[in-house]
Amino acid sequence: MLQCSPGSNLVLLATLIAIAISKDLTADDTNILAGLFNAIGDNLAIIAAQK
Repeated sequence: MLQCSPGSNLVLLATLIAIAISKDLTADDTNILAGLFNAIGDNLAIIAAQK
């Protein structure tokens, strides 16, 4: 039986969420949302580094 590496479930969950969110969006709206999520992730990383 194939074993998933640690974190695979989180990657799969992120993929499923991205597909579900983008399903009814235009390419432009998807791009804007991707930029927003990147900015949120960057800021979370900065906050984590400061702790």
